[in-house]
Amino acid sequence: MRIKTRFTIHLALGLTLWLLGTGIFIVILIEGLLPSLGYHISMDNEGLIVGVTFGASALLCIALFGWYFGGPLGFIMAWIHQLSQNNYKQPDDHMSKIVNRKGKLRMRYRLYKEVLQHLQSLNGILQANEIERNRIEEAKQEWIAGISHDLKTPLTYIRGYSALLLNEQYEWSREEASSFIREIDDKGMHMEALIQDLSLVTQLNRADGTLPLQKMNQDIVEFTKRVVADISNNPQASSYQLHFQADLPAMHVDFDSKFMQRILQNVMMNSIIHNPEHTDIYVQIADAGEHAVIRIMDNGVGMPNHMVEQLFQQYYRGTTTDTSSDGTGLGMAIVQKLVQAHDGKVTVESKLTEGTSFTILLPKQRRIG
Repeated sequence: MRIKTRFTIHLALGLTLWLLGTGIFIVILIEGLLPSLGYHISMDNEGLIVGVTFGASALLCIALFGWYFGGPLGFIMAWIHQLSQNNYKQPDDHMSKIVNRKGKLRMRYRLYKEVLQHLQSLNGILQANEIERNRIEEAKQEWIAGISHDLKTPLTYIRGYSALLLNEQYEWSREEASSFIREIDDKGMHMEALIQDLSLVTQLNRADGTLPLQKMNQDIVEFTKRVVADISNNPQASSYQLHFQADLPAMHVDFDSKFMQRILQNVMMNSIIHNPEHTDIYVQIADAGEHAVIRIMDNGVGMPNHMVEQLFQQYYRGTTTDTSSDGTGLGMAIVQKLVQAHDGKVTVESKLTEGTSFTILLPKQRRIG
């Protein structure tokens, strides 16, 4: 039953009982009670008694109606005000005030049953959101501390090697100077990568959520094969075994080459950076009807459940600032957002000591022409 209907019924019943009760009381008062007390009632006195009795009854009725209909509204307003103050605990007198001994709503609170249920639900949602917001804020602060550390470290190297090169008290050989410059260039590239991650995430987090993709219909098999080859030639991957396999010799998908390369590189480098040497990394492409499926699997150390659950969350690094990390905590969040921008989906499965498996689903398009 809707609140409007229930309210109307309660109000009608209340008015009916008031009028009926007042009429019966006036009859008893005039015909029985006052004569038995020896009062003689004239026609003039009778009108006055009826008016006074009806007025007193009306005032009593207003007070009762205010208590019956307004009391729960006052409780509801107090609860809403409490929620507006970011206090998500139920009112202290919640149970004793609106619930009887059997755990059911009292009659006058039952009138607003749906409102109270929605408030109860909203209270739980807001409380959960507050906990989640605090957790994200804490992770964000840790991430900022980590990023600051990651930016300071290469900057320290750059300033140190620059100071050595500019020191006129020493004459460095050509080989030594070249070594310093290579280190400066390497640290500069590292800082550039960090800044690019920050810039890309800012772009992905725009209110409109749009990303200027330049999609082209391309062979995802050949493209992925080239990315695997590039990563195999990366010095960081020299001690890892990368394997590539595809169900079909070619499979055409609409994608942005720059961002798709970023997706694949982030996932593969994640498998390299967070696993010991000699880990096998398998890249497989399968045909799933309307989708192309890219799986990137390894037989490395794996991840605990809490890390799997938070892996795609922005600012989650999986390490502390005391632990060396080449990542920004944005790599997997960037992967998820870029895959979603391609109308795809990315999932991860992992178990400790059993390795990790990333699955990327992309809408497959038939080649035109």
